[in-house]
Amino acid sequence: MSARNIASADPLLYDVDDSGVPTLTGLRDSAGNVSFPFQDYGSEANGDHGDAITRVVLAGAGTISAVTDVHVHPDPAVPTPYRLASVVLDEGPVVRAVLVDAAEASIGTRVRAITVPATRDDIQVAELRFTPTSAGTSREEA
Repeated sequence: MSARNIASADPLLYDVDDSGVPTLTGLRDSAGNVSFPFQDYGSEANGDHGDAITRVVLAGAGTISAVTDVHVHPDPAVPTPYRLASVVLDEGPVVRAVLVDAAEASIGTRVRAITVPATRDDIQVAELRFTPTSAGTSREEA
């Protein structure tokens, strides 16, 4: 499932290429700590800022560390149920993400970032999601 030729629903968090593949951009500080998303305020770990921080492309792959099924959302327009997970990205940061095609996903399941088409304010956008992948499969191989 991918969103083709549509813009990222949240360009500050991720970009989307023409085939719908998301690119997450994080921050690396002088000590090698990685955080997500990139922001100009500096490193969460050591306070580095300015020239001491660099943008780093994240693989968009990780491991589920917690998962839950959401049956009630405060906004009745949001369809339920859906699966929500904490994903420890391979580079270290933890993200909270909606899972797709993940009925059997559990703690320890490997996942990768994908996009799905959605409509926001009558505009087609690509929303970030994570989906299970077989162990050892990189984004390029998937």
